[in-house]
Order: sequence, then structure tokens, then C-alpha cells
Amino acid sequence: MGFAFKNSGIAASVFLVLYTIYTAFTIKVVYDKGWRSIYTSLLIFGIFRVCGQFSGVAFAALGYEHYQWLIAYLVFTAEGYFVLILSSFHLLAKAQVDVFGYSWIRPTRKQREEQRKNATNWRQKLHASLPPSTVFHALLIPANAFIISGGSMLTGQGIDNIDQNKLHTSKALRTVGQIVFLAQTLMAILLAVYVYFKEGLRHHNVYAIFLVAPFLLVRGIFGIMSIYVNEMNYYDMRNYSEDGLKPKFVVFEYVLAATMEFIAGSIYISLYYFDKTKKNENGDILVEEETEDRKEAV
Repeated sequence: MGFAFKNSGIAASVFLVLYTIYTAFTIKVVYDKGWRSIYTSLLIFGIFRVCGQFSGVAFAALGYEHYQWLIAYLVFTAEGYFVLILSSFHLLAKAQVDVFGYSWIRPTRKQREEQRKNATNWRQKLHASLPPSTVFHALLIPANAFIISGGSMLTGQGIDNIDQNKLHTSKALRTVGQIVFLAQTLMAILLAVYVYFKEGLRHHNVYAIFLVAPFLLVRGIFGIMSIYVNEMNYYDMRNYSEDGLKPKFVVFEYVLAATMEFIAGSIYISLYYFDKTKKNENGDILVEEETEDRKEAV
């Protein structure tokens, strides 16, 4: 395939292959563990990333005139990061269930109803109505919508002739969304630190979050910087030359975004090999109760 943008085309193709391999392996894991497991979230991450990389390859092959592929790339990659953050949160909740048989981070519907009945003060009532999982989703979902709308609103604008008012609005929306994403990433990491030291939670999911933390933080910081730092911004024409995207820009994009997410996703999916049934002190198997909340894990 010939590329209008050779540098980005090669990079996008390499990561398209890597994410395709990742997704194929994750399909096997989901087949083994079941679609209601946390691994379904990681499969959705892989699908988003494959779609994003395919869009990146298409944009590199077709050039400026087909900027819609650029918009698709930006949206799909943001969705991939979104799913990784959610996966971190739900992996932590699953660790609590595996070890303690209960998660205050993500209580089941039945447990929340029981908490409401037994609540004796406003704090207990508030926690029963708004557990951390509900708050986490309530913040991430609109942030995700801001990023999508911020990127999509530039559809129809020529990449070298963008409406400045729309561009400023787009930047504002994407900034708010990316800041919330980064804040929620920090929250998931801090929760992992809290349960590790305060509750004594020792579980491979927690260790995985610690390993993934620096990569997701770099990804989150880059998400904000790419909006305002000219050398990282797709919409800054100084990043383009006659041969397409400049090498420095491609390095920023694929090292600080694609690579960070690939490493994080690979660490999380490797938990498949450590995800063995836990037993309590009496030898009884602790099984995580599946509820409608599981649907939120994606």
C-alpha cells in the first residue's frame, strides 16, 4: 500500500498488526472466561484500538482530503483509553470480591438495597445510593461524550481551513474530557494504594494496576498536551510537510499514546494466567456475584 503520509502510515500499520494480535488473543480469553468477565472490557478496548489504527492507516493512505479518517482515529483512540480506565476500576473491585467476598467500591444491587434499609445516617444513605462505582461512571460517561463531540464537531472542516470558533470549542470540550479521564485514572490508582495498605488487599489485580499506573498516567497527560502543544497537535499544519506528518510528531503520537495503551492492555490481559479461583479460610470458593452492574464494566 502506498501512503500519502509515509511516516504515520508505517507506524499505524505496525500498531494495527500489534492490536490485531492482542484482540485475537483476547477473543480466546473471553471465550474461555465468558463474556460477563472483566476480560470482555479488554476485548472492547482491543476492538476500539484496531478500529482506531485502521482509521490511522486510512488517513495516512488517503491524505488531507479524507480528514474524516483522522476524526475517527482520534475518537476511537480516546474510547480505548476510556475502557482501560474502567477496566482498572473493575479489576480493583473484582480483587476485593475474590479476597473478601464483598466490594464496597462496586457493591451488587442486592447489597446496595440492604445498605439502604440498614442506613441510620445521611452518610450511610449517600454511600448506599452513590457508591464509588456509580460516581466513577457518572463522571467518565459525560467526559467521554465531551471528547467525542469535541473531535466530531470538526467534521466537515478542511484541515487547512478550520473554523476557529469551532476549533476553540472543540479544544475546550476535549480538554475537559481529558482532564476528567486523567483525574479518574489517578483515582483508580489511589484506590489501589488505599486498599493495598489500609485493607491489606493482596491480589494480582492490584499489582497489575500498580504496574500499569505509569503508562496510563503518561497516556492521560499526553491526551491533554496533544490539544495545546503544537508539536503534538494533529490540527497544527506545522506538523505536516510535503511528505505528510513529520517524524517528530509521529514519535510523540505512537510512543506516548499507542505504546502506552498497548503495554497497559497487555499487562491487564496477562492476568488471565493468574486469575485462579480464590478460596476463603474455610476452603469455600469465593465466587463474584454477577449483576447488572457487570454491564457497566465495558
